[in-house]
Amino acid sequence: MENDFFDLFKVVFAASDSDRLRVFSLRHKVYCEELGYEPIDAKNRVERDEFDDRSLHCLIEHRATGLSAGCMRIVFPDTHNRPGYGLPIEEHCGEHGVKIELDPKIRSEGLCEISRVAIPSHFRSSRVEEAEVDGFGEFVFSQQERRFFPMIGVSLFLCATAFTGLIERFHVLAMMENRFQRLLARSGIRFSQVSQPIHFRGERAAFYIDQRYAEDGMRGSILPLYRSIQDELSRQLLEKGSVPGVLSSQALCKILL
Repeated sequence: MENDFFDLFKVVFAASDSDRLRVFSLRHKVYCEELGYEPIDAKNRVERDEFDDRSLHCLIEHRATGLSAGCMRIVFPDTHNRPGYGLPIEEHCGEHGVKIELDPKIRSEGLCEISRVAIPSHFRSSRVEEAEVDGFGEFVFSQQERRFFPMIGVSLFLCATAFTGLIERFHVLAMMENRFQRLLARSGIRFSQVSQPIHFRGERAAFYIDQRYAEDGMRGSILPLYRSIQDELSRQLLEKGSVPGVLSSQALCKILL
């Protein structure tokens, strides 16, 4: 599976300004134009917020076309001048009066959040009639390629699992629908629900996983793909170096060498 997936897609650690712009442009297409979750930015066509400057960003790119097939970010806590961890998931739950029930032993320096997972419509379906939008039809995507489209969402969480292990942020939060949590569980990535459901872009709840248990619990069928993603992100982290406001070059070297 991993060779076939990597023949079609590549993983990009979006550390440069140009790659981060690709992330923000993809998020605008999905969150603003397709789903209407955020207001349209008619001038710049980008979607970004105050959490992006303390996040690591990742892209999945379709090799044959160079199209962005998906993205996600890992947000780091900011406890300066604010209660709690200063993560987006806290804001969403707090606005609904819902508390996130985490083990009090978990400290901010070991915590992070997966958020802004975005996959454009032409990569969200493996069916021909649903994939033929915005000019992307059979002449771009073969039926063989479409068989791997459902793996894009899982691969983004594999990227997040690899990232959080490499940077030793083992305690991971995510706001998810139950159906996606069940999809991840079929791959052996089993999040635990740590809040009551809220109505936020559908019914969602806060979920938690320990990255180390996520690795240990992965199914054998998905593990080779995960190891390939892990190796590629490790290489890119060393190659691309520091991320302003998130990780210094010295910290990366200490973690990865």
